[in-house]
Amino acid sequence: MVGFEILGATLYTCVVCVVNAQMALAINYFTYIQHLLIWGSILYWYVFLLAFGALDPLISTTAYKVLTEACATSASFWLVTLLVSISSLLPYFIYAALQIEFFPLYHQRIELMKATGQLNDPEFCDLVRQRSLTTRTVGYTARFGGLLHQNSMAG
Repeated sequence: MVGFEILGATLYTCVVCVVNAQMALAINYFTYIQHLLIWGSILYWYVFLLAFGALDPLISTTAYKVLTEACATSASFWLVTLLVSISSLLPYFIYAALQIEFFPLYHQRIELMKATGQLNDPEFCDLVRQRSLTTRTVGYTARFGGLLHQNSMAG
């Protein structure tokens, strides 16, 4: 049995890891800043646990050395963090894979064309272009501009 301080540290560690990993999965193109912020926030959480746990017990109360003495030395802490992260991200990963396979976005179609070498096939490019024009969702500004243009043509 574990105390609530160990359970709390494990829970928050899982939340931090899952949220940051989901952000990493949602990003199509990584930049250095995104890498720094995503992986840095996970690292920051562990540094915070170390620093806060190292404070005087009157200040850190139940978090006193919880990472160094209880969590980090336990294999179950690392195993739970890993398994919770994987099981939480699995539905999102499956959804993303099915979406790319059956309902790819325009840039995903272009990446697929690049990967399969079909960028040099003009018929295939035209087919993808026509399909994307009929299935593309248009933002508010474009729809509003289209309505203004349509009203000016009618008047």
